[in-house]
Amino acid sequence: MKKFFIIAGEASGDLLGSKLISEIKLQHTASEFIGVGGKLMQEQGLVSIFPMEELSVMGFLEVLPHLSKLLRRINQTAEIIVKEKPDFVISIDSPDFNFRVMKKLQNFNSAKKIHLIAPSVWAYRAGRAQKISKLYDLLLCVLPFEPAYFEKHGLKTVFIGHPLISNAPDFTKKEAENLKFRQKYLLKKDDIIIALTPGSRESEVQKIFPEFIGAVNLLAEKKPNLKVIIPLVEKTRELVYEMAKTLKVEYFPIEQEEKEMALFASDFALAKSGTNTLEFSLHSVPIIVAYKINCLTHFLFKMMVRIKFANLINLIMHEEIIPEMLQKNCDAKKISIVLKNLISDKKSCARQIEKSKIALKLMGFGSHENHIQKAVKAILAL
Repeated sequence: MKKFFIIAGEASGDLLGSKLISEIKLQHTASEFIGVGGKLMQEQGLVSIFPMEELSVMGFLEVLPHLSKLLRRINQTAEIIVKEKPDFVISIDSPDFNFRVMKKLQNFNSAKKIHLIAPSVWAYRAGRAQKISKLYDLLLCVLPFEPAYFEKHGLKTVFIGHPLISNAPDFTKKEAENLKFRQKYLLKKDDIIIALTPGSRESEVQKIFPEFIGAVNLLAEKKPNLKVIIPLVEKTRELVYEMAKTLKVEYFPIEQEEKEMALFASDFALAKSGTNTLEFSLHSVPIIVAYKINCLTHFLFKMMVRIKFANLINLIMHEEIIPEMLQKNCDAKKISIVLKNLISDKKSCARQIEKSKIALKLMGFGSHENHIQKAVKAILAL
């Protein structure tokens, strides 16, 4: 019987943890699970020592009122790990909590210590790599260039592939799904469908969506066959509905259950910079990414962050495959010009799609094992 102590501190970690437990049970049937997790991990058999929601506190001001309780939970977690003597201690994301727990376990050597997913030391606070390397036996990464940052400090690091890549679409459905979508919404074959994803936070939508709308409205003056789809996010649904009324083209808000079909039908996309842009690349949709934050935040960001590109495809390929319209370039007129050129230039579209496929392959696309299977195999091999 192997005992696993698994710690997740937020919803995304709970989802990842539940898949991890499910796969561990397949690869090692005699297993026991204890730790900190939410509903999904508990459904897979984890006994949580306290509610995971206590750790889901974001931001300095929000943390302050909960600080004493969080410190107690750090101590409690470390003490229970020592008492339970698990074979493996696995921490998932939530570095502020998890790394403090692990620091208290530096002299506890009877368990193998694993962290999933590697923090972005390549973007900022590179010094964390050396500190983390002293805390763990294994680090699991989701980007192909990450292991080198930790291996030079002696930490065993395994690239498992990006979670989004593991959920890649079935491309044999593209033609049928495209046709189904156009028939449902009475769209013609020569209508140009542009997907708009302005973000999942209200602050993002308020800054970025007006520029997307303005760009489409400007382009529609020359291309009257433009149509817009807007995949909805629950948190910003009402705001997006209200703002979309200023579009001068026919548009269709898309619910989650139709999102896959809508992505297959999309000809182009304007998207807020973020991991959601990978979904368009996976569906071979030519894309322009954009982002805008206030000037002070941008100044501080530039002081801290050391990366040349915002988009993962561009980062991996070391060139701007996907156009990035950031800050002062996140402007309706400028975006409309780049979008017009992209629509008119089939060679440019084909190049973006082909180069993106290379990047996606480097991120794990096409592998016979998904990221969870690779993670569990690496853990059990310790």
